[in-house]
Amino acid sequence: MDRHRMTLRPPDLLRSARAVLILCALLSPAACGNEIPTPQLGRHTENDPFAIVPYPPPPAHVEVVPLPPEGIDDPVWIDGEWQWHNRRWVWVAGRWEEPFPGAYYAPATTVRRPDGGLVWFGGLWHFPDKKR
Repeated sequence: MDRHRMTLRPPDLLRSARAVLILCALLSPAACGNEIPTPQLGRHTENDPFAIVPYPPPPAHVEVVPLPPEGIDDPVWIDGEWQWHNRRWVWVAGRWEEPFPGAYYAPATTVRRPDGGLVWFGGLWHFPDKKR
């Protein structure tokens, strides 16, 4: 057996793997850059428009978030969503928007009713005191 050859025993291998994972976890936020600004989120209300749908939407698309456009003060990113149009799901891409002070965004959601049916609510802004 060559004494100069280094071999890792199982405990050493686990220690090395742990060190690599910890290093990746510490460096990953730095690699991702700054957080994407998002709006204040809230729930839909009973007065929000909805659609009764026969089946849930597909999984969301993965989107590349572009840089915010010029001329919008404090832009927030609204994620893309599936919308129900003419008896089928249609993907609407994400976008940058300027939030209204005090407003919150209710993201798209599908809810199962007690009778087993599905109701879909599209994403929309809720404004304070019905202002817009």
